[in-house]
Amino acid sequence: MTYQDINLSKVENVGSLDRVNRIIVASTLVAVTVLFTAIPAGAAVGLVALSLYVGLTAAIGWDPLYALAKAFQHQAPAQIPATVVDYPRSEEQASRGFKKAA
Repeated sequence: MTYQDINLSKVENVGSLDRVNRIIVASTLVAVTVLFTAIPAGAAVGLVALSLYVGLTAAIGWDPLYALAKAFQHQAPAQIPATVVDYPRSEEQASRGFKKAA
């Protein structure tokens, strides 16, 4: 493992393929804003803001929304067994079951 892999893996949370996709999306949003002049001003500002966010996260390789989602994912409780049957049973508990009357 290289120095970059060890140290930047903690900082970067956007992979190289995701970065390329983000650059394509950001440039497409800018092109749509520039080429289609019939877009209302509010929508144009929103598209430019979205393209800035996507482009900057592609450039620096870190997305705060990914980091936030990962933080919430680590706080999720562990899965519990869905039914009582999934719980381990001892032999003593199994023998205490109902007995059929003769």
